[in-house]
Amino acid sequence: MKQHIDIVKSVKQESTGRNLLDDFKQSIEVASLGNISPIRSSRQRMADARNQPQIDQMLGAIWMKNELHFLFADTGLGKSILAVTIADSLSKGNNLLFLDNDCPALTVLYYDFELSDRQFRKRYTDDNSNEYEFRDNFLIDNIDFAELMKAAPGLSFDEVLFTKIKHDIRTINPHVIIVDNLTFLSTQTTQKTEIALETMRLLTDLKKQFDLSILVLAHTPKIDLAAPLSINSMAGSKQLVNFADSVSAIGRSKQGKNIRYIKQIKPSRSSEVMYDIENVITCEIVKDGNFLTFEHVGFDNEHNHLKQHDSEERKTDRKELIERAKAMKAEGKTLAEIAFELLGNEKLKGTIYKWVNKEIV
Repeated sequence: MKQHIDIVKSVKQESTGRNLLDDFKQSIEVASLGNISPIRSSRQRMADARNQPQIDQMLGAIWMKNELHFLFADTGLGKSILAVTIADSLSKGNNLLFLDNDCPALTVLYYDFELSDRQFRKRYTDDNSNEYEFRDNFLIDNIDFAELMKAAPGLSFDEVLFTKIKHDIRTINPHVIIVDNLTFLSTQTTQKTEIALETMRLLTDLKKQFDLSILVLAHTPKIDLAAPLSINSMAGSKQLVNFADSVSAIGRSKQGKNIRYIKQIKPSRSSEVMYDIENVITCEIVKDGNFLTFEHVGFDNEHNHLKQHDSEERKTDRKELIERAKAMKAEGKTLAEIAFELLGNEKLKGTIYKWVNKEIV
């Protein structure tokens, strides 16, 4: 379709003194659009779907096979710890925590832009220098950016990086890619919509071209520790969330220094919301022998993990939420959409209805 649009633009801009319709017909012939598959009927699409493989879970309902998934959290909450645990589980065909993994052992390619080699080893070695036994099909390394730019002078950083990633994919043939973290994929901020869209296009192209499952770690901006995590909690343009297949987050807990909770922020279209504001996954970060990991503690309401403001602060926060709800309603968003973004649960649309209709002051 894009090629078709480019052809039309080219014809309009470059045709001088010739019949525009003739130019258009000739361009279509050159593009060989007649070789493109015809539009299917609904019945044919259903029949085709019956012959396609089932959609497998990789991290229970949170992350499904062949999805582009974002996992975000504040600095120091254990994104990398959880990501390495996920990668290790997938490389062995094991479940993580209680979450089902329907896949056999997969080849995982992990780009670690956060830890040095010594820091990584420390996390996975016990006090007696016994090292954790990873599988060979779990590949994890960083990238020397200075060396990379020398190898391809004249190209932009983004072009060189994604060329390098494609080279690695063709060489290693992984099933899963993990990027730790989003900020290293572009020299420009993903707060800008056009940069976010380009980053998402590149990631989506990788996913489709190589039949990959992709996990990208991301940060949160400074957030209110008394507010539930939502779509707005992830740093960068909202286009990142809009075009991701699914999104989850790690939250800080008031219950203890090493206690965290995991929450679904955007559910997969192939799954359902199971771990929302009323049922977050509670975990503890532990060193299990020579392996730093998340250990499942139970399930809880997110509000039981959040910092409590005093009465005046709560009133102010509530007023701000009400004003935001009204503004979003004026923009044309549905009550369910507003409830999901502000409160993390679309089922709370009744509360939003009261707010926007001034039944609560």
